[in-house]
Amino acid sequence: MEAPILEAREVGVTFDVAGNKRLEILHQINLQVRPHEVISFLGPSGCGKSTLVRVLIGLQKPTRGEVLYKGDRLNGINPSAGLVFQNFALFPWLTVHQNIALGTTHRGMSMEENQSRIDKVINVVGLQGFEEAFPRELSGGMKQRVGLARALVVEPEILCLDEPFSALDVLTSETLRNEIVDLYLSKESTVDTVLTVTHSVTEAIFMATRIVVLAAHPGSIRTIIDNPLPYPRDEHAPEFMRMTQRLHAILTQTYLPDEGPPQVAAAKAAAETIPNATISSTVGLLEILENEGETDLFQLAKLVDQNFAHLLLIVKTAELLGWVTTPGQRVQMTVEGRAFLAADVNGRKKLLNQKLREIRVFQIVLTMINNSEGHELLEEDALTQLAMTYPHEKPTQMLRLVIGWGRYAELFKYSSTRKAFYLANENHSAQ
Repeated sequence: MEAPILEAREVGVTFDVAGNKRLEILHQINLQVRPHEVISFLGPSGCGKSTLVRVLIGLQKPTRGEVLYKGDRLNGINPSAGLVFQNFALFPWLTVHQNIALGTTHRGMSMEENQSRIDKVINVVGLQGFEEAFPRELSGGMKQRVGLARALVVEPEILCLDEPFSALDVLTSETLRNEIVDLYLSKESTVDTVLTVTHSVTEAIFMATRIVVLAAHPGSIRTIIDNPLPYPRDEHAPEFMRMTQRLHAILTQTYLPDEGPPQVAAAKAAAETIPNATISSTVGLLEILENEGETDLFQLAKLVDQNFAHLLLIVKTAELLGWVTTPGQRVQMTVEGRAFLAADVNGRKKLLNQKLREIRVFQIVLTMINNSEGHELLEEDALTQLAMTYPHEKPTQMLRLVIGWGRYAELFKYSSTRKAFYLANENHSAQ
């Protein structure tokens, strides 16, 4: 067996948060990345997938442990790695050509070599004719091609993809996934190893030769699965389907552990934030369970016609609120869930109001409102606090969820005009 190209030894990452506390993002990560493989990191939000990839290529220094590159300790950014971001990360005032050229900055190349590399990657990713276009003129798929070209222009040995398809439509995502697999398999490409971060089971199986499943709070390796399926891979092939079912079974236990004793569930609820699910979709889940009774997760996915990963977020939200339990792979409505469903609109708001007050993120917002001058909390201050308290989450997305759930439960009011929170019983003019 070849020596690893990358190796994480006892890697841990801890962030400082408000109140002189420390939040552990990654815990005792031991992983070897071998030459010429595609590794997908799969797991729930907040499990540290993106952080781990950044540590592996030197963009972030671990708090504990070390990373080796070809046997030597990695200090600083690995010059043999290229990274494609989720949100494109393009400079809007630069053209496609100029955005790609940023990847060659400080590489010490001649102008001729610079231009040769740029022309080559523009051809590889299909951006011919768009060299002088600005990002605002491009579709999401074309923007991501620019991001890919910028990563490839340095001729990386290791290509890292941080959820690069999550902001794209299904067809565009499928096209780009196929092109990256082709790039990895091409003998003309410098890319030898690919690291991908994803929430999609199908995407992981389609691309990866090994799948690393992470658990959360703190992020740790739950299991590693070899994927021997030959390229090109067919999502409808029996072997692909069996691999999908196996990963779903593992992820079900990762996302939805058995609730355990009531005090454990209560402590969990107090520590977490609401996953990325709306109030309407979560109530809709209860209505389906009312009609169908206790239901297997996979059968439930068919009933609601939802992406499995998104369904898990909805179920996890209902579990966090005490409306369902998830023993094994089954979803059961609780007495609390039935009481919520049976209540009228005002009764539902009252029950949800009480429940949200037990959840940490809402406690933080309410405390900040109470401590703010005039009991009015500016959105930017709330956003800053959430980013500090939950550095592994997306603060803007979390804030939108907090506003949506808090408004429905009349926990507070929010003025979109002033971009400020205030208490429901305070007399402010809001819009």
